[in-house]
Amino acid sequence: MATRPSKIARSTLRPPKRVYDDSGEVVEVILDYRDYHVLLRKLAEDTDWESLPRHLQDAIDAVLMEDVETESGKARPLRKLLQETGESH
Repeated sequence: MATRPSKIARSTLRPPKRVYDDSGEVVEVILDYRDYHVLLRKLAEDTDWESLPRHLQDAIDAVLMEDVETESGKARPLRKLLQETGESH
């Protein structure tokens, strides 16, 4: 399987912290909050939505809602946007 180049600049990510059990196995990975958001956005772009577990779908929804809330600009009706793009039936 060919791998796609990542759109995430490696320099923007910080190394995750790993939590090990008594036998030395990694049992948890702790991400920086911003890196967690980057990961969720990447999953939203590159993963089939239906294949994601519900908790990841909910987390991605929350991140995308935060993005929308921070955008500036006037809200426009979906029906009008669909008509402009020719996607309205």
